[in-house]
Amino acid sequence: MLERSSAEMVLRPAADAVFALLEGRSMLFSETGQKIFELDQVGAFIWCKLAQGASLEDIHQGLGTLGIDGHSARQFTRQVVDIWIDRALLEVDWRMPTDFTFSADLGRHRIGIRAANRDLLRRLRSLFCVSGQSAGGDDIAIEAMMLDEQVLWRGEDSSISRCQVEALAPTIKAHITERLIRSNRWTFSLHAASLVKDGAGLLLCGQPGAGKSTLTLQLVDAGLRYAGDDVALVGTDGAICGIPFALTVKEGSWDLLSRLHGDRYDATHCRSDGVLVRYVPIADAYHQCFSASWIIFLNRVASGPAELTAIDQLDSMKRLIENAFAADGRLSQAGFFALKRIVAGAPSLQLTYCEAVEARRVLMDLCNGKA
Repeated sequence: MLERSSAEMVLRPAADAVFALLEGRSMLFSETGQKIFELDQVGAFIWCKLAQGASLEDIHQGLGTLGIDGHSARQFTRQVVDIWIDRALLEVDWRMPTDFTFSADLGRHRIGIRAANRDLLRRLRSLFCVSGQSAGGDDIAIEAMMLDEQVLWRGEDSSISRCQVEALAPTIKAHITERLIRSNRWTFSLHAASLVKDGAGLLLCGQPGAGKSTLTLQLVDAGLRYAGDDVALVGTDGAICGIPFALTVKEGSWDLLSRLHGDRYDATHCRSDGVLVRYVPIADAYHQCFSASWIIFLNRVASGPAELTAIDQLDSMKRLIENAFAADGRLSQAGFFALKRIVAGAPSLQLTYCEAVEARRVLMDLCNGKA
């Protein structure tokens, strides 16, 4: 609740936010946002109290002197605090406990996580296949704190964002993924799942809904090493590095997940698009770079057998470029030649399929030299 969290954090006006009166009307000016916001009486009272260093409980009691009951006081305060945080009008300082921390390696970066309590730590840890004790010196650092029923979190730039508890893990995954994509250690990234067999890489490319994660779950069960189910990072030399977050399984594949793993991974998370997911950590996830030996474009259909069709290199290049993204939004010449090296070194195939189990059989035959 707000009272519990207010003892662990301090809310105060941002340094570039100015309060002023004009003809008796209260307003805020944000130098960063270059905007003026008008405040009503309650908003002005809350703002001035925060500027004086008052706690949220002090504010609630102060609103009572204005004739506002306790429930409404908390509701008004929560609403304006949320708005001001979203508009970067408030700064939030908190003291994090040292008990709930861990770190993990992804995309040649060290990720450090610090949470305010055990439940937040558990939700964040579910994102990672392997994690250990935090030793400091992290490339990407995340802190998460409860405020009322929601979570406040911040990254390295200290800006504060908020989300519901159920959305925390997907939100942090998206944040870390963007940071890795924008890293200057990689020339561009591909929207693809990646698996490895005896050092040989298999890329599964496809639009959302093509079944990359479900098919990846099947292939991991068949013995392939998991290297990532969403994004693959590419270096200037054409070397590929997956981002082995825990495998994301959407609601339609939860029955398959239960058959393969039982009910161990039944914690549900909600993405920003409203899709419910569960995370499956893969214990022996592949963290090294690899070369692509097969490039597979998924074509999921309503019915019919699973079959592979060869794609020429130029068509493959065009398809991959459509699903590539770089830090500055442009594929550089170095990125182009890296992509060319990948396509020239691996056959490109389209997998048309209906059932994931049939697609699994076809791809395992391919990896074992039988197709």
